[in-house]
Amino acid sequence: MKKKNIEKLLDFSLMLVDECSKISLKYYKKTIKPEYKKDNSPVTIADKKCEAFLISSIRKKYPEHSFLAEESGLADRDSDFKWIIDPIDGTKNFMRNFPFWGTLLALEYQGEVVMGIIALPAMKKVIYAGKGLGCFQNGKKIKVSKISSLEKSYFIYGGIEFITKQPYKERFLQLVDRSYYDRGYGDCFGHSLVVEGKAEFMLDPHVSPYDVAPIKICVEEAGGIMTDLNGEKTIYSRGVLTSNGFMHEEILKFLKG
Repeated sequence: MKKKNIEKLLDFSLMLVDECSKISLKYYKKTIKPEYKKDNSPVTIADKKCEAFLISSIRKKYPEHSFLAEESGLADRDSDFKWIIDPIDGTKNFMRNFPFWGTLLALEYQGEVVMGIIALPAMKKVIYAGKGLGCFQNGKKIKVSKISSLEKSYFIYGGIEFITKQPYKERFLQLVDRSYYDRGYGDCFGHSLVVEGKAEFMLDPHVSPYDVAPIKICVEEAGGIMTDLNGEKTIYSRGVLTSNGFMHEEILKFLKG
């Protein structure tokens, strides 16, 4: 796809995400009663309204495109284009008034993510990227860090309850011990720290495509890398590693033992 076409799609998407943020912020810091899905994960009225807004707005302009959204699932139109949506990534944070939540929107073209947005409304941050266009935060170009030593690295991770069930749990603890600093922020906020150059790598043990689609293009355009735990550059695996790239293979090999 040509860069000018990606730019147009990105401009359109940024406008939608800005409106979506206004919807989510109406419910943020309010007491809202969630519903619970089969896996016991919560969904709120903010999740539903944001997703409905994004899908309806995109469909008006691109009725032939496919969708994969967290709450409504897959709507396959046999199109080269697939929009991937997580209306509120970090719903549990949202419910308890933690600012570590965001709206994630990405576009896949012929199986490749070519555009992505990570909006963090409570922090007034929007990180976005298009293939070949670079990665930006609030209009300023950003890059991953250049730290190449594990002993100097900030290590972010999510889902301890999932990590402790993995065969690499002991090696994970060794990574924590070897890194300079570690924190379990989780969700899109944790990945955003790698994209911004504030941390060197994040291990996310339990994800779906809509959790990481925009992460992949954003970190790549910022100079880093995201793969699954086998080293494949895919958004369709259950666990991922996002990093500045310098120690990526080393960390994957270490986790495998």
